[in-house]
Amino acid sequence: MEVIRITDGFEEESAPPLCYVGTVGVRVLGSFADDRLEARLMRFAAGSRSRPHVCRSARVLHVVTGEAVVADSENRIVVGRGDTISVPAGEWHWHGGLPHVAAVLLVI
Repeated sequence: MEVIRITDGFEEESAPPLCYVGTVGVRVLGSFADDRLEARLMRFAAGSRSRPHVCRSARVLHVVTGEAVVADSENRIVVGRGDTISVPAGEWHWHGGLPHVAAVLLVI
């Protein structure tokens, strides 16, 4: 058993410009199902976000702290602590912190 606390820290770095805008911290929690499933915490600094993208597999995003924005081709929705977002495989989307507040998302 391993306990990972949100206060343990993240690998902080300027996000790769092809994937993200701004500063994003990542902490991989583990891989499961023969490495087909990965869980990670992602901290988006205020105003940081992913660039629009499509994932080959479905994703679940859960807001751990702060507020975030998630968007697809039709909607842009502000979400907060405790909210869970399901993104189907192949759906164009993006997500990140609001301009005035950071967010930590659990991404599976």
